[in-house]
Amino acid sequence: MKLRLSTILALLFVLLAPLAVRAELSKQERESAKSMTAGTLYLRLDVPCKYGAGGFGLSVEPLLEVSPTGYDVERRLRLPSKKKRESVYWGFFPNDAVRYGKLSFSGDTVQLWLEGLPPNDNEVMVDFIHINTMDDFIRAFNQTFSKVPLQDEHQEWPAEVRQAIAQRKVIAGMTKQQAFSVVGTPINVTTADENGVKAETWFPRQEKGTVVTFRRNKSTRTGFPALLKFTDGKLQVIEQEARSPDLSGK
Repeated sequence: MKLRLSTILALLFVLLAPLAVRAELSKQERESAKSMTAGTLYLRLDVPCKYGAGGFGLSVEPLLEVSPTGYDVERRLRLPSKKKRESVYWGFFPNDAVRYGKLSFSGDTVQLWLEGLPPNDNEVMVDFIHINTMDDFIRAFNQTFSKVPLQDEHQEWPAEVRQAIAQRKVIAGMTKQQAFSVVGTPINVTTADENGVKAETWFPRQEKGTVVTFRRNKSTRTGFPALLKFTDGKLQVIEQEARSPDLSGK
């Protein structure tokens, strides 16, 4: 028996329709997601945003995309700017506190708007993508946020390390995970083999960029060290200032 194309398409629609409906969280799941973002949260990642000013007022656009399996900033950073006055501002780093979470839902994307705590009280936005179930949302949330400061999650870490993270400092002996909790993603990483020992050098971000407003543009430095060198997984070298080029030719 031959089936007409229209019949086949109708059957496919019946089979796939439940999947299409499932691409959005239910009303109850949305309420649960809102409850998860209530109160003060602590970032696990660096969160840049595009800040701009135009004819329709100030704008903030998310750059960080978090899926249930990973996160990405580079894709949106490569997109061209839409406004004349627009800048990328790396204003939020791991362990920064945010609050007043507001969620908007569109298909399988959940957009989160939050505000930093003073003095870093700028707006910040994150997009959770490929969110088809509450489990997807929870996995994206756990990659992005903690309910407590990061140093309080790891009672097994040495007291001096936990204290340094609370003070937003790096100290010798830290692991890469511990240092990341302070400086976030470095702008460059190099690796080398030194007498059979793996060495990895981080160059943390030095400039946050600019927040574009109608009245003034705010640009600040991060205060992070210029260089961090890990030997066999442990932080051994901390250079606060960038190295001056050697002009002697030696």
